[in-house]
Amino acid sequence: MRDQDLMRGPEVSVDSITDSVTGLPDGRVFAVVLERKIALARRTLKPISVVYFELDEFESFAPYVREHAMRSTSRVITNTVRESDTICDLGGGVLVALLDDTSEAGAVWAADRVRNANADSPSRDIVTLSAGVACYPSHAMDAQDLLDAAESACREAQSHGQGRIEVAEE
Repeated sequence: MRDQDLMRGPEVSVDSITDSVTGLPDGRVFAVVLERKIALARRTLKPISVVYFELDEFESFAPYVREHAMRSTSRVITNTVRESDTICDLGGGVLVALLDDTSEAGAVWAADRVRNANADSPSRDIVTLSAGVACYPSHAMDAQDLLDAAESACREAQSHGQGRIEVAEE
């Protein structure tokens, strides 16, 4: 084997790191990006926020409705947040947005804008979104804890009804 072949490593295609329905990067990409963004936020002393969006009652949808709902919702989120933000598809009706240099208040505002844009979309009669917001450094100091806090906040939002937003507990 040539030295060049060893340096390249295993071949990875774009298809293997993106969701086939939404076209968004998957959870593996999100994990790497989140780790790096937190390291940068730690160095620059700037906040970073995770908004954990989950389609309400996603498991009850027929498979073709799931695909349509995910495609539509991913477009709504992508068109609503800033171009510099990272949106990924974690599967199972979950989409996450990583908001650079964004405080808790800014993240709640962004989540509310997404929720309102979704309410104005053609799929509004079928799809509602709940969201959980968690911020570095106020809710967690590392990547997994930050994601877990956002997910937990989303579960709390769903326990109060559909289409709600909750912030992680400090």
